[in-house]
Amino acid sequence: MGQAMWKVRVNGIVSRWVDGARYPVTEADWKMQKLEGDTFRFSRFGEDDFELSGKEVRTYVYAKALVIVEGTWP
Repeated sequence: MGQAMWKVRVNGIVSRWVDGARYPVTEADWKMQKLEGDTFRFSRFGEDDFELSGKEVRTYVYAKALVIVEGTWP
């Protein structure tokens, strides 16, 4: 199975773990890539890549803080 990718827009409060603390993610368009297991990598030019668990992604999508712009979300 190939790795799925989506273009997503951070449209609200989304945070990531960095060295044991949570930090906000820039509200902008990001590329989201499905990795092995239940992990997703987010990348954007000029920003550090980060990863979120599938549970975190589903929570942010449900809360409309993360919007799928391109691609089909399961």
